[in-house]
Amino acid sequence: MVFASIQRLIRARLLMVTVSALAVLAALLFTGAGSARAQAPLRMADQVVDTAGVFSEADHDKIASAIDALYNDHKIQMWVVYVDSFDGMKAADWARQTEDLSDFGDRDVLLAVATGDRGYRLTAPAAIDGLTQDEINSIATDTLVPDLKRGRWAASALDTVDEIDAAAGDESHAGAIAAGVVGGAAVIAGGGFLYLRRRRRRAHAAHVDDLREAGDSLTVDQLSEQPLEVLHAWSREVLTDTDNAVKTSADELVLAIDEFGEADAAPFTAALGAAQRALASSFALRQRLDDHIPETADEQRSMLVQIITSCSDADALLDEQVEKFDAMRNLLINAEERLDELTRRIVETTARLPRSEATLAELTERHGGTVVSSISQNVALAREQLRFAEDSTDQGREAIALPAGQQGPVVADIRSAEGALETAAKLLDAIDSADATLARARHGLSPLTADVTAAVAQAEGLPAPPSDLTAAIGKAKAALATADSEADTDPLGAFAALSEADADLDAALAAAHRTADETSRRTQLITNALETAEAKTQAAADFIETRRGAVGSVARTRLSRAQQLGAEAVRLSDTDPDRALEQARQASRNADEALMAAQNDVVAWQDQQRAAGAADRTGPPIAGAVLTGILVDSVLRGTMRPGSFGGYSSGGRSPGSYGGSSSSGRIGTGGRF
Repeated sequence: MVFASIQRLIRARLLMVTVSALAVLAALLFTGAGSARAQAPLRMADQVVDTAGVFSEADHDKIASAIDALYNDHKIQMWVVYVDSFDGMKAADWARQTEDLSDFGDRDVLLAVATGDRGYRLTAPAAIDGLTQDEINSIATDTLVPDLKRGRWAASALDTVDEIDAAAGDESHAGAIAAGVVGGAAVIAGGGFLYLRRRRRRAHAAHVDDLREAGDSLTVDQLSEQPLEVLHAWSREVLTDTDNAVKTSADELVLAIDEFGEADAAPFTAALGAAQRALASSFALRQRLDDHIPETADEQRSMLVQIITSCSDADALLDEQVEKFDAMRNLLINAEERLDELTRRIVETTARLPRSEATLAELTERHGGTVVSSISQNVALAREQLRFAEDSTDQGREAIALPAGQQGPVVADIRSAEGALETAAKLLDAIDSADATLARARHGLSPLTADVTAAVAQAEGLPAPPSDLTAAIGKAKAALATADSEADTDPLGAFAALSEADADLDAALAAAHRTADETSRRTQLITNALETAEAKTQAAADFIETRRGAVGSVARTRLSRAQQLGAEAVRLSDTDPDRALEQARQASRNADEALMAAQNDVVAWQDQQRAAGAADRTGPPIAGAVLTGILVDSVLRGTMRPGSFGGYSSGGRSPGSYGGSSSSGRIGTGGRF
């Protein structure tokens, strides 16, 4: 007995060395057991692992040959593992941990099947040729699952490998045709460069996917080991996601305060404030990385890790309060009254549309489309939000009529309607704000023109003015001419240009003698600069806030910087007027950059939606709700909390609510068979 046991142990160790430690040892120990045997996530040492014992030796060889062919043809590495049970874990979690343990890269595809649990997971990096999420879903639905249902274990693996080969082959064939048509040694060299660059981008995207998938489980040291390009991309993504979470939380907190008062909402207000401060510090770091002053690689790495960890902290601060917030604001309580109130607000906001439309038409006619470009679509977008809110309330009433225990969807419907109404009101408020801002600028042009004219005369009266003063005089005269010609068409632009010229002229006159009214003049300079910065920052903030579903990190970073500079300028206006003036001018420039970047993002998003035919599939109200950030992808918000699904939450989208944000990684599909 002892001798036989020793022989078995020796054989087992030899096999562990030559094949796969975990897989083969499990097969030796458990072969022949009648019940389902749990298999913990494992490091794949062999590309075909079968601890379930469903493959014959011939099956194993066929699958391995198909995997080798896939790699030879497309450089895709396929890994197949069949076990009895996923050890009580979800298939996605089991597969994710196996991928991590196996150090999978940007060309690795995993097929994991639990024959006893009757579960599976097919997953791949998003960047692999031809393997879109739709393609993965199709392979699973049309090929893999039918084989699994019939117990055709070896065929299910072989057929899946063949389908992945075919999907990758479509793209490779197209690339080969394109290369053949273009031809030429120089073009081939250029194509090689583009191919390598594309592969590098795909590798970076895959690394970002890995970070997204790992989430909070990564340590600071593990983050620090990532390539700089990956950390840059990841920092921009987490900034955008966290900013969306903070803005959505702020919107819902306003509703909670209105309903329960500031005292009851104090813990959530405190958490939001701390999250906003953490986010602001992250934006400040991102701004430093984006400016013209270069940092060393080590400095960049440190700053990027700090951005990611600060955003993670901001998320955590909000997530800690989610359960209590949802308990306080239980939307199922008095749901009928809430829906009635929403209907009343829909009627009130709809009544604002004609007046806002008339105001916008008047502004456009008077100033031209360029001046009001940031608000030109506000009425149309507000109308879409109101339609969406009305649809949501209708669905909410249908959900209320369901039996007790099935009314959960009403929560998503109420949140959707509330978010849409808040956004519609902000869009219309922005038109009113623009009207008031342009009117204020128009009325302020006359005294400002007189002030600059007097300053020019004073400067020209000085004997032998220095070159910087001469340049400032020329700039001021040009601004005066612009103000004279554009007072009616672009009063804010004329006011801003004249204010900046006035400030430059004042600075150039600093070395010369000052008149008795110098203090008053300096005060007016700062007031003009602050008003300009405030108007431009508000315009950018309104645009980004009401289109945050499409706006990326660059615009948000510039807006955050503009807000910080504006606040600093106000704080310094009495104690350090020179610095306050410079801060206000920088705030205006950052606000301009934020608005331009945001507008470019929205145009790109709309082009992408048209190319994908999204408007045809979802209709304008839903597309508008995604653009304005009311509906967010569930993968960006993490796992939805109970009661948050329903209404428009299908298709991976659901209404945002108080709390942090998180992301998911590789594309894939799975479930039961």
